[in-house]
Amino acid sequence: MSNDNTIMHDPDNILEVSHLKKYFPIKGGFFGGVTGNVKAVDDVSFSIKRGTTMGLVGESGCGKSTTGRTILRLIEKTEGTILFNGEDVSDVDKKKLRELRTKMQIIFQDPFSSLNPRMSVGQIISEGMQAHNMIKKKDARMQEMVLKIMDDCGLAPYFLHRFPHQFSGGQRQRIGIARAL
Repeated sequence: MSNDNTIMHDPDNILEVSHLKKYFPIKGGFFGGVTGNVKAVDDVSFSIKRGTTMGLVGESGCGKSTTGRTILRLIEKTEGTILFNGEDVSDVDKKKLRELRTKMQIIFQDPFSSLNPRMSVGQIISEGMQAHNMIKKKDARMQEMVLKIMDDCGLAPYFLHRFPHQFSGGQRQRIGIARAL
């Protein structure tokens, strides 16, 4: 890697992040202009090899979620390079970005706040499948696909119609993983 925010792509890596920065402007002053920045993510670099899993850990407020959201372009970066399969995600159009998001997901440590309390586990898992056009809402195979993913994540079939508050923290984590898959 060089200091000019470019990355030499390693084909063994699925994700490469170099010198990622995300600053949020602080507005104030007499005319309401920008008086400074909150440096939520400041010069983060890492890579993830194909077939591996990475956990991003740190104290509360250190920028873990902001890093993930910036990689997925849910929020735009201030500076840096993000390569997914060797492609710079900063340059992709909305259609390609939507396709990339089917292959990249964030799983939060405590997913309870990201689970809709009014939706059953089956609805939560199928929602992403529908959003990414993997299956139509009325497709008869929907329940079969959801049950397969639940099984892959160690969730019993009888959990299908239960709601998030009916699960332990570990089970909620599995629901978050199932939703990501």
